[in-house]
This record gives sequence, structure tokens and C-alpha cells, in this order.
Amino acid sequence: MSVNKAPTFKPPVYLFKKLGRYLGISTVSGDFYDLSPSTYAALQQWNNELSGCKARPSPRTVRRLTQKYRIPQHIVDLFPLPVHTLHFKERSSARCFTDITLNLTSRCNLRCNYCWNDQGTYSNSTFQKDRTSVSAGCVKDSEMPIEVARKAVDILIGSCGDDKDLVVDFYGGEPLLNLKTLLATVDYCRKNQKRWGVNFHFLLATNGTLLTPKIAGILLKKGVQIAVSIDGSKKVHDRNRPFTSGKGSFNTIRKNLKEMPEGIMKRLVGRTTVTPFYSDLSSLYGNLRKLGFERIELFESEDACHRLTPQRERFFFSTARQYRLLCRQYERLAKRYITDTLSGFLDYRKTFFNRFFKLMQRLYYHHEVTGGCPAGVGQFAIDASGGIYPCTSFLGVEKFRLGNIYNGLEEKKLGVFLKTIRKRFEHCRGCLLFSLCRTTGSCLNINYYFNRDPALPYQKSCELFREKMELAIATLSILSEKIPERLEELFGFDPVGRRGNKLY
Repeated sequence: MSVNKAPTFKPPVYLFKKLGRYLGISTVSGDFYDLSPSTYAALQQWNNELSGCKARPSPRTVRRLTQKYRIPQHIVDLFPLPVHTLHFKERSSARCFTDITLNLTSRCNLRCNYCWNDQGTYSNSTFQKDRTSVSAGCVKDSEMPIEVARKAVDILIGSCGDDKDLVVDFYGGEPLLNLKTLLATVDYCRKNQKRWGVNFHFLLATNGTLLTPKIAGILLKKGVQIAVSIDGSKKVHDRNRPFTSGKGSFNTIRKNLKEMPEGIMKRLVGRTTVTPFYSDLSSLYGNLRKLGFERIELFESEDACHRLTPQRERFFFSTARQYRLLCRQYERLAKRYITDTLSGFLDYRKTFFNRFFKLMQRLYYHHEVTGGCPAGVGQFAIDASGGIYPCTSFLGVEKFRLGNIYNGLEEKKLGVFLKTIRKRFEHCRGCLLFSLCRTTGSCLNINYYFNRDPALPYQKSCELFREKMELAIATLSILSEKIPERLEELFGFDPVGRRGNKLY
């Protein structure tokens, strides 16, 4: 059954088997439970009969089926019947922003095959000619001046409401090509955060070619978390991430890493993007460890914006066969994570960039997974000239430009965007996993480029997210059995529930 296709009556249990575990999720509460094989089989039959009902079954019908399949009442009580179709209460304030991405530059010294930056055109051939100056003095599109970054931070401060933990994410292009603005922004935030009554968390994704020990030391001392992109062995990496000249970049990055003092190396995050050309996640994970990383993140290449550059489709998981392979690889990786977690190597502090561990952490504390994509609701992105967009993936698409840092957010355009994306809850609320996913499974930008509607879920993304969620729950089940006393230490409670948090 399709993840998003709802039955006549939504059954009370979503049942699945993963990693040798029999598991059930309440489609009402989102609570999940380990089940014995016999209970699993009985619930499966009970669930199937209930899902065939055209309307909510009567208590008498439920009792009859419960007795028929000999299901103990305390088990039935774990999975209440839906009273009505679930609704999701979204944040009412359109101005409660906590995360901002600063696209410091569209320039880059690499030409990664899956990147949508496209030398500043952002996979949009009309980007440059569609742009208009947002200030009296026209600024260069490719590089963000310090004044723009500071004004962007001011907008974040004016829009964060009562939130005290704020995230500033430095992005590009290659952000270190505009190190001056990066450092000035961090200093501006640190200088004023006490006066503003907030705490800043800084994130940086870099290709590593310019990350010398000196620069890394300066950034870490200022509290900037650094993720270095390196896609595997030399052969794999150089195919994915060559210099503009076509020469591979692996040796340059490895040289920089080898020169890092141990104290710095332990704080860097090794980040690998996986493509169909080499999708062995467990091997790629091992490669990052061999390079000296303790903090590790892996994720598949995401086909955002690439409907406009079809020649690059081969670098993304697009066919059913590729998706099946990727799911099998994620299962192998989950087993590797379990082994390393049990051995004491992995915990939340070493994996806070890691999407799979973040998913487990949120499930462990029974948070909403994220409550849907925060683009335009809790976060926004600023381009080099000061244009405001819901997120970096929408850069350069004029219909999603929500204002600029000089004149502020355009309330009408923001209102239209929010009204549009709220429709995703209508599309998703009948899904059996809505009680946990809350529309998180499909990126708004990917929805737009595949379905021409940011609110209409892209089915392949939903299927992949379902696989990851099942694996995360099964992994939690195993860890809860084997090391129950270490779970609090393992995950580290994160009340912020976003990328930045008080642990760092």
C-alpha cells in the first residue's frame, strides 16, 4: 500500500518487521512498541478487518474482533481507533524564525556533479536576468557583503519571538571564499547576543580545500561547527567533486586533514553525499573513520532544483531499482551504527549532524519528527544580494522570493507561500505514518520540481523516509534492550529540536 494512500477507515496500527523486530506504531498517538511474533500476527488480522470498514467501527465490532483474534485488552489499549482524520496544528506566527542560512557566495572552486549552484545560476538559466538591485548601490551577485549579513541577522533577531536559541548557517558556493564576511558575522552575533538575550549556534558546510588548520582553529574557537564534504575514496570523491579544471580534489582535502591537530580533527564532521555510482553506505562510513573523523554524516544526493538540469539526473536515485538498493544500504548502515553504538564509539554528540541519528533522537523523546519542513515558517535563506527565500533550494526562483533585507519580508508573498504549503497537511493527513512524519518525508523544493506544487508530496521521497523511520525505530528497539541504562547519555536531550542546540 502506498504510504500516502489512506484506506477507507484508517486502521489503528501501522505494523512492520525490521532488523528481526516486530513493531507497531499507533496511527493516532505515534507511540511505537515491540511486539511478540504471535501478537504481531494477531494485530495484523485485527488491523486488516478494521481497515476494511467504511466508517468508524462500533465498540461492539472492536470487541468482537479483539476476542476473535485473542488479543489482550492491554495490547488493544495501546492502539486506539482514530476519532476523526488527524489534523496538524501549525505554528500560528509567520514571524517566529529561529534559523537563517546566509549564502555567502555563489562562487566555488569545485564543480561537483550533483550540485545545483551552477556557478551562481542555481540551476536556473533565468536567475541572473530576473534579479533586480535591492539597494541603491547594486551589489555583486556572487559575494555577500558584510552589511548584508548583518542586516540579515537583524531581521532574524526581530523575527525570533521568544526563542532564545538561534542558528546561523553559512552556505555557498564555497563559504570560505568569503571568509571575511563569515568571520564578521560571527563576531557581530557574539558581540550582541547578550544584549539581544539570545544564544547563537553557527554551522558551516565546506568542501575542505581551503580549510587549513589555522582557519579551522579560528572558526572552532569562535563556536562554528564545521562539516567537511568528502565523498569516499579518491576514485569516488574525484568523480563527484572535481576542481573547476577537472582535476580531482581528494588529495588537497586529505592533505589539509592530515595537518589538522588531533583536537581539531575530533571536532570536525565528515560529510559524505552518496550517489548511485557508489552507494555502499557502510563502506563510505568506514572511509570517513579511516580519514580520522569521529563525527560523521551520510546522506543520499537530493534531486532539488535539478528538473531544470536533466543531464545530471544520473547522479541521483531516480529509478525504482536504485531506491531499493539505497534502502538495502541504509539497513546495512543501521546495523553498523548499532555495532558502533554498542561498542561506545557513537553517541549523539558525535552525530548531531547525522540525519539518521537525529531521527532516532527525536523518536526516542517522542518529539514530532520535525513537524514538517520549516522553510518559510521557522527558517529562511538570504542570497548574496539580500533577497529572502524560504530556503537555499528555492534561491533564484522569483515566485518564491519573499522580500529583501532592506525592505523586509513581503507579508503578502509570505502569506501566499504559507497558505500554499499548509495544503501539504491535507495531502498527508490520511497517511498511516502521519502521526510521526508530519509531512517531513518530502522536501518542499523537491515537491515543487517534480510535482510543480510544493505542497504535493513526492512519493519516492516518502517511501525512502518511511524506510529510514522504520530502521530508526527498529534500531531504538535493539538499543533499548541491550543498553537501556545508556540511552539518556547516548542521545543527549535536545529541547531545541533543530540543528543547533545547547549541547554545542
